[in-house]
Amino acid sequence: MHRSANPLHIGHLRLDNRLILAPMAGMLRLSLRMAYRRAGAAMTCVGVIDAGAIVKSGSDRLVNVLGRQEITNVAEEPVCVQLIGADTGLMAAAAERIEQQASIIDLNFSGPIQRLVDRGYGASSLLGDPQHIEKIVAAVVSRVKVPVTVKIRVGFQGDDVDVLRVAKGCEAAGAAAIVVHGRTVSQGYSGTPCWDWIRRVKQAVSIPVVGNGGVHSPLDAVAMLEQTGCDFVMIGTAAFLNPMIFNQIHHYMTAGTLPSTSATLTLLKFFRHYWRTVRQIDGYGPRKFLKRSCRHFLHLRSYMQRIQEGTIAL
Repeated sequence: MHRSANPLHIGHLRLDNRLILAPMAGMLRLSLRMAYRRAGAAMTCVGVIDAGAIVKSGSDRLVNVLGRQEITNVAEEPVCVQLIGADTGLMAAAAERIEQQASIIDLNFSGPIQRLVDRGYGASSLLGDPQHIEKIVAAVVSRVKVPVTVKIRVGFQGDDVDVLRVAKGCEAAGAAAIVVHGRTVSQGYSGTPCWDWIRRVKQAVSIPVVGNGGVHSPLDAVAMLEQTGCDFVMIGTAAFLNPMIFNQIHHYMTAGTLPSTSATLTLLKFFRHYWRTVRQIDGYGPRKFLKRSCRHFLHLRSYMQRIQEGTIAL
């Protein structure tokens, strides 16, 4: 199983480690993303930014699919900004507008959320058309200087997408890396992912591959790296359920042991990181941090738990 020539690079960008915080629309404010950086993530992601909304607004404001504005800052770098859309021209124009705010621009062709599908640019609308995906990637690559990555899923209901053709087309179009979510569109964010497709994509392309899906612990992260040969691991819902997971993975990979801390102590450790970033970025005092930031985080944590259990329809 080969790895890329520069194992910690995506294009010209070098990351400090192999762990990336996944983009989650409307759930990761700047201060929260920065807390995860303090807790061991090598890169954060801002998602899911609506390409059409950016172009329509005539500005470089990052507007996500929920209609909310996102912000980044220099201290967050490297930061990935994820665009979603189906129109080639809009995607390229939006990428050019927001390039100064991004270390990497990621093109989302994996979104399983029904409201995205209904608007014509969810995974169900795009994964079945590799040529269209390739055109979008080529158009965006031609307009920006930062690395462009692509996120895909492994199928609709099952083994019903030519994943390798999609991956090879993205590489040919100039993508600097491919993020492979090991679940199908119908699985959403729950159920058992098929890591073997991550391995197959890694064997089929020469650019870095980021594995995503089913990593809930340090053991899972190491298993994904070993079983698939992927270059990076992207973690989403598990970052809410176990917010110190990035730090724990580092500890396990270097010391070979798992930290023996309770869920409560783990949460308190993370809140120390979160308090520092909230104080610096949002200007909150202790009371406001507890009443707003911590309460909001716990609400999102509960929501993520239900998503993972499959009790919420997306």
